[in-house]
Amino acid sequence: MTSDRLRTAQAVAREAARTALPFHRDRGLAGWAKEDGSVVTRADLATEERIREVLAELAPGEAVLGEEYGLDGRPDGGRWIVDPIDGTENFRRGSPFWGTLLAWCEGTGPSVAVVSAPSLGRTWWAELGRGAHTDGGRRLAVSEVGELRDASFAFGGVHEYPVAPLRELAAFASTCRTAWGIGNFLGHVQVAEGITDGALSYGASPWDLAAPALIVAEAGGTWSDLDGEPTLDRGSLLTSNGRLHRTLRTGVHRALHPEPADRTTEEPQP
Repeated sequence: MTSDRLRTAQAVAREAARTALPFHRDRGLAGWAKEDGSVVTRADLATEERIREVLAELAPGEAVLGEEYGLDGRPDGGRWIVDPIDGTENFRRGSPFWGTLLAWCEGTGPSVAVVSAPSLGRTWWAELGRGAHTDGGRRLAVSEVGELRDASFAFGGVHEYPVAPLRELAAFASTCRTAWGIGNFLGHVQVAEGITDGALSYGASPWDLAAPALIVAEAGGTWSDLDGEPTLDRGSLLTSNGRLHRTLRTGVHRALHPEPADRTTEEPQP
């Protein structure tokens, strides 16, 4: 049975798609840099504005944290976390690989999530304790791959990493059967579908991470930051099928944070 909150998230995602798609067809869509160096367009702003309008109608009084307009309301009883267009660079170049991400978070993490990819005609959703699903109501399940040599790993865009750690990350990723630069939400939902066995987001924010994390968890997978903690506010998200999580986390951590990772694995000195 679908909860009222999930129905709200799905309705908001549909309205977000209606707002964003006309901009996606505009090949002259301009973007400008924000203070953090990321790109924003009129589409991002208009889509988040529409999301906030619909949430105000369907969930009045509930707090909203969005990428473009920050926090509105008191989050004590929970909050919506919203990324109006995840993959803005793709969006403004006409690529279909972009999406709208919504999650309801209370307590320690997300309990409702929707990821909508309108140009792909795909939607993924999850509720805490009720599983993860995609189009046609198909229930999602992660893979059962248990060895890196058999695994597929998605590590995002190379532009997201400093040069020296990127070399180490590439060396680690090469121990997998396949490693792809699949970024944004797409790598994580592929983990939930069992297509990919692990996915990494780095240098990201809670609105990039909350919805994919819950969808993977409800598909039977595992998520954490690179320290192994179930938190969304430290800039990283590693999702996996669970069986590979410790191995992937250790390898990625050593690549991107070599000194701390090496210290944690040292044998104690007599």
